[in-house]
Amino acid sequence: MKRLAAALTVLILVGGCNPAVRIGIVLPETGAAAVYGASVKSGVKLAFDIGQAKGWAPQGLEVFYRDSGSDPTRAAGAAEALFEDGALLVIGGVTSAEAKAMIPVADRMGRVLLSPSASAPELAGRSPNFFRVYPSDELEGVKAADFLVLVGGAHTVLILQEDNDYTRGLLPVFVGELGSHGGRVVGSVRLAERGWERQVREELAEHAPDSVYVCGYGDAILGALRVLRSLGFKGTICTTSAFNTSSVLQRAGSLAEGVFFPLASLDVTSQQEPVKTFVARYRKIYNLLPDIYAAHGYDAALAAMYALQGSSERSGAGVRRNLLALADRNGVMGPLAFDDYGNIKHSLCNHWIHAGRAEDYDSYLQREKQHPNPGGGV
Repeated sequence: MKRLAAALTVLILVGGCNPAVRIGIVLPETGAAAVYGASVKSGVKLAFDIGQAKGWAPQGLEVFYRDSGSDPTRAAGAAEALFEDGALLVIGGVTSAEAKAMIPVADRMGRVLLSPSASAPELAGRSPNFFRVYPSDELEGVKAADFLVLVGGAHTVLILQEDNDYTRGLLPVFVGELGSHGGRVVGSVRLAERGWERQVREELAEHAPDSVYVCGYGDAILGALRVLRSLGFKGTICTTSAFNTSSVLQRAGSLAEGVFFPLASLDVTSQQEPVKTFVARYRKIYNLLPDIYAAHGYDAALAAMYALQGSSERSGAGVRRNLLALADRNGVMGPLAFDDYGNIKHSLCNHWIHAGRAEDYDSYLQREKQHPNPGGGV
């Protein structure tokens, strides 16, 4: 196998005579999931840059990047090459499908795979070598269903869905929670099927649902919104956290206004560290506010650096123990606290697109109670 030095872009953070401490990064920089890979990479790279400046990075750290091409098989091969070349930990598995393919490689090599954004419930507990800083879809599915019924007052829901690992993990949780509150699914349309636009029109005409749940990634959500808006649907639209990327929201424009989704909160106005430095540096470099994927990428890199910082045991078992001991360390999304299944311990809040930007809906409602303002809301 060719040496990584010939195949990868390598960022050497701290050199000198220190023994190398290698971290691999496998992201979809091309292909269908590239929009997420770009956001995650921006956060990962910024964390390593700040880590070097502030002394968070372990001595002798080398960081190698590989492009998965949005292909799970290619992602698994990249992870294997990185582990073979000495990586103690790989940050990767941006999508659930990529994480699913990469976990057996981590197990075979006895090393850690740290995902910035894979969320399928079935990944939890699959391997002691798998960790993720993105909340499980078990939380998201419950939150979305609770919002539609308990906050939005929905009784009937039409589901528009992609068919992939992400939605196959998320939808059963959503449907089960919806039914527990008396909500009812009146129909389901697969967005990739031929004639799905016509099917949406027919389902809306036949069932007149008071809400629509769009379950998928960014491009599928955009396509569904275009059709729903063109058909004049006036009910509540709820979708997934995958909607909240800078690129997708920019392309959505006014189509996104009033769309709801569950999300772990990032307060970009916070003056607390590490949020303050992260947001300020991100805006300076990219001239944008960071989206949720950049934030989770940043936290993944922080967790990796902390787990390797000052550790004398260069092994997968040592990295695992160190990750599980990070509860007193904070990332930008909250404590870097993992449960016994490798899941991050974060809670979710209801968000919506209001006046062109993502906003915590619960905070909006509180403000409205104090200062009523006509318009908006469910």
